[in-house]
Amino acid sequence: MLCCRILSVLMASMSISLLLMGLSTDYWKVSFGPGGTSHSGLWQYCINPGLIQSQCFAVQNAFGYIIATRVFLIMASLVALALHVFLIATFMPSMCGILGKPLIASIAAYVAGLFTLIALAVYTAETWKEKTSPQLQVSFAWSFYSGWITFPLFLLAGIFNHVASLNAPSAAYERI
Repeated sequence: MLCCRILSVLMASMSISLLLMGLSTDYWKVSFGPGGTSHSGLWQYCINPGLIQSQCFAVQNAFGYIIATRVFLIMASLVALALHVFLIATFMPSMCGILGKPLIASIAAYVAGLFTLIALAVYTAETWKEKTSPQLQVSFAWSFYSGWITFPLFLLAGIFNHVASLNAPSAAYERI
């Protein structure tokens, strides 16, 4: 089941990379209008009025859903870092009490996926409800989608690691 453990590490690595990239970039939402374009993220928004170079501004008074999205994505990132520690530790033989490292790593992957799901569901629902001018075309952009891609990757990382831990040779009392 070394293959499942390696796949779990790869899925978790892709997840944390995409999650951090989505969290730190400002292409969550893009607007096209007659006066130019704009794009925004969780931390700043940028306006490009035609031929002039774009100007970016930090989000000063963020809405509640932006703050909730930030908090849950940061918590997902921290849990994903712990996930990596436990996934790497699963390759080293040792006893870890009644709960094994593979089980803790699987739970961490599921929790990171849950935090990501909550953050992106809140952002999607609140952004979808916003009223915009009929002259503007507003759509989600690649930072938003990279965040959504991390959710199934975290779930797959947890599933692969859980399958590997269930099929690993161990004493009967270590299995749950």
